[in-house]
Amino acid sequence: MLLEGSVELSSEVRGQTSEVRRRFAMSEIEPDFNELIHRVRDSIILRRITLIFFLILVNVLRFGVKAPFSNAVSFLLVVWFLTSFIFAYLIRKQKLVSRIDSIHLGYFILEVLILTCIVHYIGAVEWVGAVFYIFPIIYANIQMTKEKGLIVGSIAIVCYISLALLEYSRIIPHKTFFPLAPNLYLDTTYVATTIGGSAGMLGLVAYTCGIFAKMLKRKSDELEEKVVERTQELTESEEKYRNLVEKSFDGIYIWQDDGFKFVNDKFEEISGYTAEELEKMDFKELVAPESLELVSEEISKRLSRERPSKHYEFVALRKGGERIDVEIYSAAINYRGKPAIQVSIRDITERKRLEDEIKTRLEEMERWHKLTVGRELKMVELKKRLKELEDRRS
Repeated sequence: MLLEGSVELSSEVRGQTSEVRRRFAMSEIEPDFNELIHRVRDSIILRRITLIFFLILVNVLRFGVKAPFSNAVSFLLVVWFLTSFIFAYLIRKQKLVSRIDSIHLGYFILEVLILTCIVHYIGAVEWVGAVFYIFPIIYANIQMTKEKGLIVGSIAIVCYISLALLEYSRIIPHKTFFPLAPNLYLDTTYVATTIGGSAGMLGLVAYTCGIFAKMLKRKSDELEEKVVERTQELTESEEKYRNLVEKSFDGIYIWQDDGFKFVNDKFEEISGYTAEELEKMDFKELVAPESLELVSEEISKRLSRERPSKHYEFVALRKGGERIDVEIYSAAINYRGKPAIQVSIRDITERKRLEDEIKTRLEEMERWHKLTVGRELKMVELKKRLKELEDRRS
């Protein structure tokens, strides 16, 4: 049925659809204030839980199995934990999204620096300690923009390379956590530390995945609500447009791929054909022979976008062969992803008849005016001649 898909005709609907896409895109780039606060709050909670876990783990391994953790490691973990409260305080004082993002970025950079110190004190350069930087880099890229995530990642790379070069150049002393001794796998301290560290790392991964899943679920729910809201708005707009099109005093149709893709009731009335009949017809069947060249040329210009819109008149043929004068307003559009022409057509036969009648009467009046003026001029000329004759006689 040609009326199906009429909602796709509205420029207003297309505009609102574009607006929905734009808002969704913006929602991924510039989150609103409340969404950002939620993300930052989750980030603070994740940091504190992680740091408490590792602080406990370090001290259990240190005092339980005599793992060679220095006091500096515990101190750095405590400092890291305490800075989360300073960070939370600064965030609460902000009212602008841009300021919150800047503070968040600054805290990520501080964490990378603290982490670099920890990597140094546990001798992690010796056993590829770069793995510790994975988490802050992932968090930064998920919780902030791509550009700021890139900044954090770049700083982490620079810090690790700098640490390795400083130790290699002996500018700072190298710390050895476990000496590479034979049968190290039989060392109780080494095994306990490895198991505890691995369990802690895997637990952190699992917990982090849970946090991200929660964030994604919340985001999904928010987007679903927005989709429902925008869909309702579009549905209302489409209904308004449908009513406007169907109740229009002008015929409206869409021409695409050499066929009618949509017609309203008024166009059926003007042409005398039903929508089903028009769907199977060529437009040339509705055009008088003397207007066919003009109409074909205009259709070609619309589809090629040579002239996106145009107003013109031509002689059309109704069902049964009746000739009528019509006025066209046509514009190039995209319909279902392909070029098409949307046309508003009006029957101006009666108007043309009245215009011709008025023109005929004006021409008649002009002839009578000329005749009347001519007679008056002749009378004036005769009176003048008579006066001249009288003057001669006298």
